[in-house]
Amino acid sequence: MDYLRYYLGTFIMSIGIIGFYMGGPWVWVGASTFIPLILIDIFSKKDLRVRHISTPWLADLPLHLHFFFMVILYAALFYWIKTEQGIEQTIPFSYLLGATISIALFNVAPTAGIGHELLHRRNPISRFLGMLIGTFVGDPTRDIAHAHTHHLHLGTVNDSDTCARGKTIYTFAFTATWGSLKDFYLMEKARCARAGESFFSPNGRLFKALLQVGGLLLISFLIAGIYGCLVVLSSIILAKLFIEMLNYFQHYGIVRLEGTPNQSHHLWNHLSPVSRLIAFEITNHNDHHRDSYIPYYALKPHLTGPQMPSIFLCFLSGLIPPLWFKYIAKPKLKDWDLNYATAEERELARAANKKAGWPDWLAD
Repeated sequence: MDYLRYYLGTFIMSIGIIGFYMGGPWVWVGASTFIPLILIDIFSKKDLRVRHISTPWLADLPLHLHFFFMVILYAALFYWIKTEQGIEQTIPFSYLLGATISIALFNVAPTAGIGHELLHRRNPISRFLGMLIGTFVGDPTRDIAHAHTHHLHLGTVNDSDTCARGKTIYTFAFTATWGSLKDFYLMEKARCARAGESFFSPNGRLFKALLQVGGLLLISFLIAGIYGCLVVLSSIILAKLFIEMLNYFQHYGIVRLEGTPNQSHHLWNHLSPVSRLIAFEITNHNDHHRDSYIPYYALKPHLTGPQMPSIFLCFLSGLIPPLWFKYIAKPKLKDWDLNYATAEERELARAANKKAGWPDWLAD
């Protein structure tokens, strides 16, 4: 089971592929599979089990096959659009919406977690596949800012992936995207200057990223026409927003003094069972920030750092900011300030609370 459980993402993608093949209202089946998974994750006890993997290639197989499953998924999407158009000429909006949401959710889970895992591998083939997978969320260059900014500056104002207290999930999705693009621009520009290349060189990451995303949209249009292009473009944008919204809960409100070591209390763990599996342990990331080259199946759940409930529960409450702030964010951060923060971090936390208009629970 320690191997099979990580094939959950492959299983639900197979359901989505079958749904597109069957067509009609079945295009909603991909999105519908997430409803029971979310409910199980919210109402289950925390999964604190350590995985026992003695055959690493078997645990890595779903990672390295995933890009090809995505190709099959998109082929099934295009097949459905062409078939539906051939029968009805036009496609009902409800079907297009179902297809868009299904593809977007698959782009998030398991795709984003797999892409994240592959980009942290030392194997160049794995990293190449991770870069290709980034195409499906319109962010093939995310690895640059993630590795060279987030992992170094998490919890500080220099990390666009750490959301300041008082900010909502809606504003963060856009500020995090802008921050990642800005970091990429600065780093790629510096690399090109050292190499004596133009920023727009065919050898540069910008050109390759535009080629990847533009190529996917062009293929969508050539095979499935305007419907195919619109569904793919909409799903990419929606998936990108969903990913940043989920990212919001990984480090929300935590502060760290720049230059101090990253420690287990500088991140939130979400150790619910489904999110651990479908995101390939991205929510169990205590060890990941200690050593980003540890494979996902070797990450151990830690209770020494601060804990959050199911990331899906956080996401649903975050959609209603007053609910998120009152019942999860403020109580959790109050506990963090009082029981985890260092003396220097408490000063930063007091300033963050004041800026957010929150109570000064550290006044005493």
